[in-house]
Amino acid sequence: MTRKIIIALAVVAVLLVAGRFIYNRYRVVVPPVDVSRSEIGWSGKSLSGAHAGKVNISQAKLEFQNDQLIGGMFEADMTSLTATDMEDPADNISLADHLKDPDFFDVAKYPKATFTITEVKVSGENSYAVKGVMKIKDVEQPLSFDAQLFEEQEMKRLSAQLTIDRTLFGIKYGAKGEVGSEADWFIYNEFMLQVNVLVQQES
Repeated sequence: MTRKIIIALAVVAVLLVAGRFIYNRYRVVVPPVDVSRSEIGWSGKSLSGAHAGKVNISQAKLEFQNDQLIGGMFEADMTSLTATDMEDPADNISLADHLKDPDFFDVAKYPKATFTITEVKVSGENSYAVKGVMKIKDVEQPLSFDAQLFEEQEMKRLSAQLTIDRTLFGIKYGAKGEVGSEADWFIYNEFMLQVNVLVQQES
């Protein structure tokens, strides 16, 4: 084998390695989501106490580039909303039914709520500052929060806590001075969502 051929083969090998490195660095990876293990926990408070429950995630997508989160979305199935904090199952069902009716989320008319990421910045090791658009009852509002990415066996879990002002989405029942409130009782405007989305790790 001549020296020119050896040099040419070496150059090709270097280009192949460099090309694969660049490809892996800049390609966008969208791993499968485990919807059955992904979920949203909710909590809200009034002057007399707090309540909590869960909502199923009907679909989600997380986008990664060079193993860093760059985008994605999740969709909540509002028809699955449950309350879980009370001892009497009938009380949990009653509260969930009220939250589903037109006083709150009007689930029959608006069965889905979504969040779509518009910007992601790395804020620390496995931590991100996320911006996006929350859509509830067909009303869109900007929303920002911090998120963390954890590795769990063959899965990755994106975990984030979202604080949402329900009145921005037209949900004013029980708010101070609004229908459903009383002189010495009201429901706080903000409620919390604890979102956990699990995706398969790239093999």
